Amino acid sequence: MWTWILLTIGLFLGFISILVISIYQKKKSLALFSLIPLGLSFITGSISLYHILTKTYHKVAGKVEKAIEPRPGVTIYTDLFGNSNQSCLKVINSKDRVVPVVDCCIWLEFTTCPEEAARIIAQHPYQSTKLNKEGLRFAEPAVEEKPSWFAPVSLGDSALAFKFTNPKGKTEELLFLSPDSTRGYYCNLRF
Repeated sequence: MWTWILLTIGLFLGFISILVISIYQKKKSLALFSLIPLGLSFITGSISLYHILTKTYHKVAGKVEKAIEPRPGVTIYTDLFGNSNQSCLKVINSKDRVVPVVDCCIWLEFTTCPEEAARIIAQHPYQSTKLNKEGLRFAEPAVEEKPSWFAPVSLGDSALAFKFTNPKGKTEELLFLSPDSTRGYYCNLRF
């Protein structure tokens, strides 16, 4: 690639030099001769541009591909709640926002322990309620993108529901925990 760029620059400088000499010596034939390095510099410039654009495309395409690659469930959990030092945590299902501006939600289903659940709850001033199965049906987010595995109703009666609205990030966090705090569902809604 650098060879083509240097050749283009050299040919263009050759064109300029021959053109200046032809004007200084007032020779039209030399001015016409200067068009040869100009034409060759256009050809080598086109080749250089092709190489630069190809290299840039591959570099950018790799970054875009990596950016839209879905994150694993544990990574989503860590990004949301920080590192867990509990070995009881296991992310069962997850669905991430692929395009943050377009996709509405982050969804998680996980098993945990009471200590880890308490750590999560302590991160925000959640509003909490204890709900039966019917109450859970109404507390679930009513959006089309909800995955089929997102079923807080399966937590049973007396499940704990937590809600936090973040006015800065324009998000609403919904956390559902089983009565013994060993199973949970989480949804981060963007509005």
